[in-house]
Amino acid sequence: MNILLVSMMVPEAPSGVRVHYQRLAAGLRALGHTVTVLTPAGASRWQSRPWGALRRLLALAGPAGEHLGGEIHSCANIFSALDRGITYDVVNAQDATTGWLLRQALGRRVPVVVTGHFNDHPGQEVVRQLGLRGWAARTVVRWHNFFLGRAEHFVSVSGYVQLRVAPLLPAQSRHKVVPHGLDLQKFAAVPADAELQARAAGRPVLLNIGHLEGRKNQIFLLAVAEALRALRSDFLLGLVGTGPDEARLRARIAAAGLQDVVWLAGHRAEVAPLLRASTLYVHAATNESFGLVLLEAMACDVPVLAMGVGAVPEVLAHDPEALFAPAATPAAVAERLHRLLASPAARAALRQRQHAHATARFDLPAMLASTVEAYESARRAAAPTTASQAARLSRPSSTSPSAAL
Repeated sequence: MNILLVSMMVPEAPSGVRVHYQRLAAGLRALGHTVTVLTPAGASRWQSRPWGALRRLLALAGPAGEHLGGEIHSCANIFSALDRGITYDVVNAQDATTGWLLRQALGRRVPVVVTGHFNDHPGQEVVRQLGLRGWAARTVVRWHNFFLGRAEHFVSVSGYVQLRVAPLLPAQSRHKVVPHGLDLQKFAAVPADAELQARAAGRPVLLNIGHLEGRKNQIFLLAVAEALRALRSDFLLGLVGTGPDEARLRARIAAAGLQDVVWLAGHRAEVAPLLRASTLYVHAATNESFGLVLLEAMACDVPVLAMGVGAVPEVLAHDPEALFAPAATPAAVAERLHRLLASPAARAALRQRQHAHATARFDLPAMLASTVEAYESARRAAAPTTASQAARLSRPSSTSPSAAL
């Protein structure tokens, strides 16, 4: 198949969505498919400039206008960069907005499969992140509802996402769950990061990877580090990533005197070496549609302890030893970590259970096979079965979207 992967996340974005589509593209190419990745970065400067001006104008309306302006700017860049001379068999959009855009650009004979990476609702996430209220909040939610309501083929990355998104999709939507997958053997062969090993100097390493922001909840992990230091001082908490909370985290580290046990590692393009040098992976995000980094940790044979929210219980096999409640106090989590650090046998048992679950559930070939199956299903649904259907499809204005199915 000739496949177009499209996303608002540019190739340098510090996002699991970007990691997913890049790995998906590589895996599909290895199976012999032709894959083009299209993002806003594909537009030239002169193509992008007018829409950048519109984005700045909309930003004058406040955070909601800035968000919508960013979405319009990204869509305009994608539309400008699209090569309409190429005939694609299927489009896989990594968000509903670009899915709708590509449907308009390429016509109904090219099926569009939308992959849902959001946690609960893409609009409500923005509302919470920006603190929107009133008309601004309603406008952002309605914007995203419009595009979700037109996604005829939808892939969720977890059962959790499927439950949340199903009521928002059109009645005729074809919907399936395709969890993330990894080349587990490849991750297991990565050498450990020498810099982290040297910095730890023999101490056990607790690692966390993610954008430094409120939802990823690294500030909670600093409180955990404070509580854990009262139980033991021989550990290093590494926070990998950058983001808007970085200054706040640095100030908290300095105020609590945590410099000896907390390391802000910054952004890393490759996280597997850091994971291979770690003793435990600790995840405190307040919600997750999947949590790809959890799978990466398990692939690196690192046991995981995580807040049991969103799809995290699915990824960790609902294992009570691997989960802590959202209401858990920093002291309670610190006590759990202390017990795990003190017991190599407990860590080994947790690691073995998690690795077995990842091998059975999140293997890369299984993800690729399920994804291709979703593409083929969309192609079959879009293919006209009679000459009269073909004639109608050649006149887009003569039928509604549902009539072509």
